[in-house]
Amino acid sequence: MAESSESEINKRESSIRWQGRSIEQFGYTLNLVLGLSVAGIGYESSLFIKSELERAGWQNCLLSASLLALVVSVAAGLWCTISRLRDFRVTAEVARQRENGTTPDDLQRLREKADQLGQFSWTLLWCQLWSFAIGILLLVVVIMGAIGSKV
Repeated sequence: MAESSESEINKRESSIRWQGRSIEQFGYTLNLVLGLSVAGIGYESSLFIKSELERAGWQNCLLSASLLALVVSVAAGLWCTISRLRDFRVTAEVARQRENGTTPDDLQRLREKADQLGQFSWTLLWCQLWSFAIGILLLVVVIMGAIGSKV
């Protein structure tokens, strides 16, 4: 019986450790894409201001769409950060109230709120990733079109 409970403890520790890693990687991904999106906005803004690339009308349209996609990526990233902070606050409140002996019904409401915030954070992360990918793809098309017209 002692071996069984020791095995369960090891499984739980493993689960907690991997959950912690998942939270860390979520944050790293969020911050990396947020930084790259801001850098992309800066680069595209300089392209608009300096007009280094000769662009056709369709390229200006794609460049504007790319800039919009990167702005959406930044907005989703910032919103995701706020959502995660709210999720962590609610989760900390669940732990605090559980230690204080709060009723299971009250804890369940808080857990449901934390789950909703967590799911919303994942939705925002995917929105951030997709809008970043679209923005960069459109930027590459514009640059390749401008370079191709010079060759």
